[in-house]
Amino acid sequence: MTIASFDVVFYTSMFVLPGFIIKSIIDTLNPPRKATDSSFFFGCLAYSLVNSAIFSWAFILIRPLERESNWYWFILLSITLVGSVLIAIPIALIKQRRLIYKIAKKWDVSVIDPTPTAWDYWFSRSEPSFVLITLDDGSEIRGLFGEESFASSDPQDRDIFLEKLYLKENNSEAWKDNPENDGLYISKDTIMLIEFKRVHKSGGD
Repeated sequence: MTIASFDVVFYTSMFVLPGFIIKSIIDTLNPPRKATDSSFFFGCLAYSLVNSAIFSWAFILIRPLERESNWYWFILLSITLVGSVLIAIPIALIKQRRLIYKIAKKWDVSVIDPTPTAWDYWFSRSEPSFVLITLDDGSEIRGLFGEESFASSDPQDRDIFLEKLYLKENNSEAWKDNPENDGLYISKDTIMLIEFKRVHKSGGD
């Protein structure tokens, strides 16, 4: 039986595309580890095989449809895309909440934390915090890292944007609000030390 070239490309996409979709969603919701091109490809391929195994029943159900029908290709593509999302989101949430790691620790099983770096571990948390950043010249920056702040997940460019800047009052450790400030960008090359302080309900420190 001769298979048209379009079918070859399309079915190849069905078994390769899901892995890339799943991996992209997982990496969007979690800090990705640095990987070689080969490990990335085989990871995507593994996700594609999982997707094909889980939704094989759906592919079997549409086999009676005429392959020349537009509905056949539309349903096939829909199964692939929707199935990829349904698989990716639970995996991403499990990784984000470190459920496997926590369960293993609870049972005294020695495991490696899946979070790539301490930087990713802290800045992937949703809790806001005050930060005291010491620069390489010894100067200090006081700010708020909250919902409008940002810390780069790129391992080659660890810069930070703070949504709010605070001033130090003379001869006092109190943090004074700076209403004129609308945020502050800090380059990775200038950061020497970051100290995190809890945000209290009163809004002060």
